[in-house]
Amino acid sequence: MEELLKIRNLLITNKEVAIISHSNPDGDALGSQIALSLALEKLGIQTLLINKDPVPPSYHFLPNSEIIMPLSKKAQLPGVLIFLDCATLDRTGYETEFLNKQGRIFINIDHHISNDKYADINWVEEKAAATAEMIYDLISLLQVKIDKDIATALYTGISTDTGSFLYENTTSTTHQIASDLINKGANISELRINFYENMSKGRLNLLKKGLNNLSFAQNDKIGWMAFTYSELTNSDAVDSDGDGLINYVKNISEVEVALVFREIEPGKTKVSLRSKSWFDVNQLAAVFQGGGHARAAGCVIEGDQQEIVKKVISKAQESFLQGGHIR
Repeated sequence: MEELLKIRNLLITNKEVAIISHSNPDGDALGSQIALSLALEKLGIQTLLINKDPVPPSYHFLPNSEIIMPLSKKAQLPGVLIFLDCATLDRTGYETEFLNKQGRIFINIDHHISNDKYADINWVEEKAAATAEMIYDLISLLQVKIDKDIATALYTGISTDTGSFLYENTTSTTHQIASDLINKGANISELRINFYENMSKGRLNLLKKGLNNLSFAQNDKIGWMAFTYSELTNSDAVDSDGDGLINYVKNISEVEVALVFREIEPGKTKVSLRSKSWFDVNQLAAVFQGGGHARAAGCVIEGDQQEIVKKVISKAQESFLQGGHIR
């Protein structure tokens, strides 16, 4: 609560802030950014919304999504930079010096257990279901009326980061907040149509390839898909089309640990990790300088993809035999 009050007090004494989230933004990152921006604008505080990567098409329905832009080297950043849903500064995708800390105050608002508390003010709530849940509390503390647009943005963040309220990070508080957002006009239909019922042909092509190369280990308790750079580029898919494919692996009844390996550029593979009930994938990701949550994490590893798959799966098997923890 102390950090939350510090953030509130700092915001109401500034006329302009920048709000930054992580590369390859998801619903929680975008929903949190947009909701906070809309709320601060109501208080007369100008906001600059920055993301290195473009907004995925499935989130174009979000209000003001079109004003989120990458940071240019010539940009004049304000004195306060707010980082949302970023466990580390590296998650922004920008080099640290590119963000130019000189004389600026950094605010870190996040819910990842792997957060390294890199800012001047660090408000990290590991038990929060989503960063959007925390932004709801901040907006309430700022005494800003939540309108339909803010409600839609926050609901999107919470719904997508909890797997439609199915993941174990969902709490009674999560449902109470969601109920309030619905009462305030959150457009659930737009979210359903644009995100949950919106599979592109590119994503379908990736899914077909992924199912064809699906592999298992540890008596089918570990399952994974792997995509080379050429497979990704030749499938008519955009980067966001790879999101969510991991659920097809995790939903297999025998699987406890699911992984998807995507070679996002030659020699660089993005690894997504999920677990169903007891395996700590955050600890596994941390071995490869990644992180996240106990049931959902990720990392980026450089090198030959086949070797990367071997190393990660080997470590997963080793951890599996140790009860899902790294020792």
